[in-house]
Amino acid sequence: MALSEQDRIDINDLINLHGHLTDAGALDEALELLTPDVTYDVGDLGLGALHGTAAIRDAALALGDANPVGHHVTNIVITQIDEHSARARSKGIGIKADGTAGSVVYDDVITRRPDGWKIHYRKVTARRAPLGGRKQEAGPHEVLERWRQASISQSADDMSRLYAADAVHEFPFTAPGLPSRLEGRDAIVTWIAAGWKANPLKYERYRTLAVHDTGDPKTIIVEQEAIGTGAATGEFTLPNIVVLTVREGQIARLRDYVNIPAATAALGHKA
Repeated sequence: MALSEQDRIDINDLINLHGHLTDAGALDEALELLTPDVTYDVGDLGLGALHGTAAIRDAALALGDANPVGHHVTNIVITQIDEHSARARSKGIGIKADGTAGSVVYDDVITRRPDGWKIHYRKVTARRAPLGGRKQEAGPHEVLERWRQASISQSADDMSRLYAADAVHEFPFTAPGLPSRLEGRDAIVTWIAAGWKANPLKYERYRTLAVHDTGDPKTIIVEQEAIGTGAATGEFTLPNIVVLTVREGQIARLRDYVNIPAATAALGHKA
């Protein structure tokens, strides 16, 4: 079912009202416009990704006089995801107390709740150069190589920087006790890091068998092998297929077709 005219009015009012309430210092009312488990990604402003309304309130209070005195939101464009959610992209102008100003872009995911539309995810990206002249964002091929290096070095920090805050990592082939889907950067990286700690396998390099471009320039399909060593069986080779989608230089979705029998054998377990 398409978004109704009233839905679009309500979503516009939601985004606009958030700015009014924040500027008025009515933080409790402003936070009611967000879902309790909201992710507010202000990493481009040096503040990281904030999770939950309490963290957002604490960050706003910690900024104190550095907060803008005026949030002016314009150019709201709404795109339906499904009947319960939509994406909204808008521009924000922030005016500081000293008269200086800055421009940002808000990328929101809005969800329909029993008490109305709420912001579930927001990424704030600063605009610092005219005509789109900011550093070119990494495409899927570059992100793939960074993901491989983070896996080889077992760097949780590098892996965290690679995933979008609302990323999804799926395992179409799975086994009892293993997840089939992880949602959100924190859940994904926590699970990966725990696996590194518990798993005796150490990746040393990747061999690319084929990379297939798709109709979406931000999505690639990769046939690869992870090569490394394990305490139980020595050197191993794990065949793998990955479907990787990036958004703004980060992993938005990764479908990870793990070869379960090969991984089981590398660990020295019987299938």
